[in-house]
Amino acid sequence: MNVRRSNLSKALSPHPAEPASAAGCGTLREEGFLRVIWHERKRAERSRKPSVLMLIEMENHFPFEKNGEALKKILSALAATTRETDVTGWYKDDCVVGVMFTEITVEDRSSIVTTVMTRVSEALRSRLSSRQFNQVSISFHLFPEDREEQTAPMPGTPSLYPDLATRDEEGRLVQR
Repeated sequence: MNVRRSNLSKALSPHPAEPASAAGCGTLREEGFLRVIWHERKRAERSRKPSVLMLIEMENHFPFEKNGEALKKILSALAATTRETDVTGWYKDDCVVGVMFTEITVEDRSSIVTTVMTRVSEALRSRLSSRQFNQVSISFHLFPEDREEQTAPMPGTPSLYPDLATRDEEGRLVQR
């Protein structure tokens, strides 16, 4: 398993490709989940209370039909290891699933990543074959980002900041 750490409505219905029991009754579709990420990032920036986005993807980007069983097992593991306040959804439909961990209290930002990583890894290891487990990649994005990083004109993962991309694009249009 690879781990990356980074700072950085159809929406409410379960994904149609899998039954509610496999997806968990609250797995958001891509559009809705990206909206949740944006909302929680903005909330974290205003309140300075942290939230964590965890993204899980399979190494082989096969369509859902081929990776379906592994993705169902991943969703099952997430359902077993997340709280009611955490939001699970498709970051990229049928390929990358994410969890937005909200309402967290942390003194050391890395401790939450370590805690979540341990819990999720154990759940995945118990549900996936060793081959499937080794194809899983997990990344973490912590909000709000450190102040030094917020001074950059555009963050390293623009898809987590669609409002800044739009603002930057509008600025470029005005300058031309």
